[in-house]
Amino acid sequence: MLKVGFPNYINTLPFLYHLPNFLSLMQGIEIVLDTPSRLNERLANGEIDCGLCSSVFYAKNHKDYLLIPDISISAVGKVKSVCLFHRVPLSELSGKKIGITPETETSFLLLRFILEQRKGVEPEYVKLPHSSQGLSREEAQAFFQGLDAYLAIGNEALELLFKGIFPFITDLAEVWLKETGYPFVFALLLVRKEVCFNYKNKIKVLAESLYLSRAKSLANLSSLIMGYSSSFDEAFLLDYLHHLEFDFSGLKQRAFLYFCKKLLEMNVLQSLPVLNFIDL
Repeated sequence: MLKVGFPNYINTLPFLYHLPNFLSLMQGIEIVLDTPSRLNERLANGEIDCGLCSSVFYAKNHKDYLLIPDISISAVGKVKSVCLFHRVPLSELSGKKIGITPETETSFLLLRFILEQRKGVEPEYVKLPHSSQGLSREEAQAFFQGLDAYLAIGNEALELLFKGIFPFITDLAEVWLKETGYPFVFALLLVRKEVCFNYKNKIKVLAESLYLSRAKSLANLSSLIMGYSSSFDEAFLLDYLHHLEFDFSGLKQRAFLYFCKKLLEMNVLQSLPVLNFIDL
């Protein structure tokens, strides 16, 4: 059984929504849903064989994995689901406490780059044991007590956009585009090198099924949203998905490597990664 992990976020809908149509092809392939940080851990310890994981996880461990070509979660400008919610302007966050969702790795480093390298801000980061997702507005206010800002990603960030707890909201991908002129690549589809030989045919079927599902979804996002059960307004979800991109083109490859170069300068990476793609 080839176990494939995906974030349990709305942003994976274009890949996953139509997969049930390919059940006859997908025999022997199991889809596992989890948070990005947990998917990184599960891929590293062999619980899953393949995963749409944090781009930074690949950057740190590129010698152990191959990439399935032309698949990512990316944004050119505003993304909506990777936001810093804050009580004071960015320029005033030095020395302030910023809560960090435990679900992120890549977005936390993007935040660090923006604050430390571009804004000259040195805050105190506080990694929290769990997120605020699913809390009422009153419960969320208590959760954020004592924090000057909070980094949220995925569905949690979308929820917080409507709760009005923080007076300032900074979309990190939007700032990244303004600062660098590049799109931002949040996630890539990784395969453990040691499983590539044994599961080569299944990996090819997986890739082709994901490409087809993505194409069908993007051709008619409205019908996808109408068939998806969610507490979010359909018009909001449609607008949200329109802000995302799902390929890993040459421009996005350059953007990813540019971010890695900045992480190398920040001593987060020891070396620049090489983009190694599986031969389908």
